[in-house]
Amino acid sequence: MELNEYAHVVSHDLKAPLINIHTLVGWFMYDHKDKVSKEDMKPLEQALFNVEKMDFLIKGILDYSTVERLGSEDKHVDFNEMIDEVLQTVLTPSDTTITVQENLPTLFGNTWRYKQVFQNLIQNAIKYSDKDHGIIDVGFSEKPEHYEFYVKDNGMGIKADYFDKIFKVFTKLESTGASSGIGLSIVKKIITYYNGSIWLESEEGIGSTFFFTLPKS
Repeated sequence: MELNEYAHVVSHDLKAPLINIHTLVGWFMYDHKDKVSKEDMKPLEQALFNVEKMDFLIKGILDYSTVERLGSEDKHVDFNEMIDEVLQTVLTPSDTTITVQENLPTLFGNTWRYKQVFQNLIQNAIKYSDKDHGIIDVGFSEKPEHYEFYVKDNGMGIKADYFDKIFKVFTKLESTGASSGIGLSIVKKIITYYNGSIWLESEEGIGSTFFFTLPKS
């Protein structure tokens, strides 16, 4: 718990100077866009990229350290409304279709935590799509003591060797891009917090399905 508190405080303190760096570099590039060649701008563009990458990392650490800090905000959450709100914030490409099963259940818990789970899984499905038309399905099935949810995609798939590794903090399937590599570890931490389980089925070139359970009570 002390480590989570430390991560939370330090992450907040790091964001301010990063914003300043990003702003100053951005201003310089804008003010000198007609004076500096494209070639000379590349190091500055790389600096901005790394600042954004650091910002993603800090946000991920903040989210990860926040998972267990939200005890007083629990309520009955309608998953139909919650996922609809998630989809309004996720940037969905025009060539991707997301289908959500109707009549999702209502569970008692924290809205932010539940949103983090679906947001990270859906964003992952979008990010690792390699088809002309990306298809993502979100749904569930009811079991005696829990609900079993899934997020299914037709993307590039994941090697079986990575099935366990991808849930560890800072693990990414590829080194490109500014993402933090914390998304799936946040998902697993939240599911574990609610005494649920998470696993995946995947076939390279065909797609992946992430399954997770949430107890009814």
